[in-house]
Amino acid sequence: MNNLEVAIKYANEVLKDIIPSCIYVKQAAQRFLNDLDSDTYYFDKEEVDKVISFINALWLTEQVQPKHFILEPWQTFIVANIYGICRIDSELRKYRSAYIELARKNGKSQLVTALALYHTIFDVDAQVVVSANSREQAKNVDFKKLKQFASQIDPKQKHLVHYYSSIKFKTNELIVTASDPKRLDGLNASFCLIDELHEAPDNKMYNVMKSSQGAREEPLLMTITTAGFDTESFCYSLRTYCTEILSGEKVDDSQFTIIYTIDPEDEIDNKDVWLKANPNLDVSVYRNFLEAEVNKAINNESERSGVAVKNFNCWMKSNTAEIWIPEVYINQSMSNITFNDTIFNGYECVVGVDLSSVSDITAVSYMFDINGVFYFINDYYIPEYSISTNFNREMYKEAAQFKHINITEGNVVDYDNILNDLKSRNEIHNIKSIYYDKYNSTQFAINATDAGFYMQQFSQLAGSLNKPLKEFERLIKSNRILIQRNPISKWMLNNVVLKINQMGNYSIDKSSKNKKIDGVAAMIDALGGYISSPNYSFNVW
Repeated sequence: MNNLEVAIKYANEVLKDIIPSCIYVKQAAQRFLNDLDSDTYYFDKEEVDKVISFINALWLTEQVQPKHFILEPWQTFIVANIYGICRIDSELRKYRSAYIELARKNGKSQLVTALALYHTIFDVDAQVVVSANSREQAKNVDFKKLKQFASQIDPKQKHLVHYYSSIKFKTNELIVTASDPKRLDGLNASFCLIDELHEAPDNKMYNVMKSSQGAREEPLLMTITTAGFDTESFCYSLRTYCTEILSGEKVDDSQFTIIYTIDPEDEIDNKDVWLKANPNLDVSVYRNFLEAEVNKAINNESERSGVAVKNFNCWMKSNTAEIWIPEVYINQSMSNITFNDTIFNGYECVVGVDLSSVSDITAVSYMFDINGVFYFINDYYIPEYSISTNFNREMYKEAAQFKHINITEGNVVDYDNILNDLKSRNEIHNIKSIYYDKYNSTQFAINATDAGFYMQQFSQLAGSLNKPLKEFERLIKSNRILIQRNPISKWMLNNVVLKINQMGNYSIDKSSKNKKIDGVAAMIDALGGYISSPNYSFNVW
């Protein structure tokens, strides 16, 4: 079986659930098969064979008995994607960037350092940069492995000459650096590798790497990482962008993505799902090791989040082990619906309003129940002054540019502007009732009542929020919630941290001033008011 056949077989077995795989691997597999059938691309079999033959000639020395580096099917699949899919019009590789994410001990360092050495030898006028976010990772993992591979090819260093933090081959150079963007000034990199991006404090290294490749006709920027604890990090932001490409929400044909993790409904003590996050299971990751780690997590709750992150590649929020709505459900809920869509004709609208303090963001959520599927259209408002002074100003500026948020004049929220929008919306679809948090809302409620709206306070105490929060969670996980596509809504859903009292009742932790959840609060107000009706039927918790 040739390498292309191995990659195709792997993709098909993923899609048929012969190989247990998460949603992201399935999406990557379908994308690959679509590319092979596309009139836009062709498969460069010779280049893929060349890359894999080079890797196969290397030796893995970590084992008791050293062996040739023979790629597993999942690794062949990755190489086939990155090096095999080429554009017919330009004869250049489709992918200029690659994001690869998987659990620890799956041989990621061996694969990517082998690729870095391949580019050092075979690229024309090669400038290869390998970056890690700690000196320990750069020196004792990446550079150590690079020197080992280089010594296997050229033990006397006649051609591959080792220096303190670099390897030279003729006029080509491979540089290893530890999170130091300044070292890269003036480079014209052909291949860049960032290892363990989740540890990066910001996007500076990534941006410098990317800009260093600007003059290259066929560059490759490869990022490989495990999950982390900071869902506010640049790495998680890049991951989110990549998952949106896989789902079809965004289009970027230059970005390859594959993420090995368990699905949200999977439990780490279910051995049947271990392969999803550990594609090298029984090769470099051993079941007895995972069993020990899982037992540790079961016996000590404080260990659970660490095991989930390290061994099953699950992202966790830095201040909690619980992610309320997993990312995959948030992505699936995003829809291109608009308030003017005819699907809403004849249906009454329920509104939730979360008014901010005088200078912060305000959210209004319009909700429709159509045959048990709940549609949310969210409007956001922020005063012009806050765009330049708020902690989240960069996000708000970008959102304003694409009209995902409404800018009101001055330095305080213009409630009259919001009321006028409610009146305009009411002319299109009848607003049955508006539910609101009484905090800071007295005058707005009076004005809205005078305008003819039925206003109803909705308490923010756990006793009131418990049912709508749990019902929202149940509905979105049952694919019965659709939310108008808006990056602000996605960001806020990811920001939610639950507070759970001794009775098991949910409420929202609003202690963080910068991780806004106003859009979620508005949706919960609308849903909470609606399900308080005796005619609404929901599961008993």
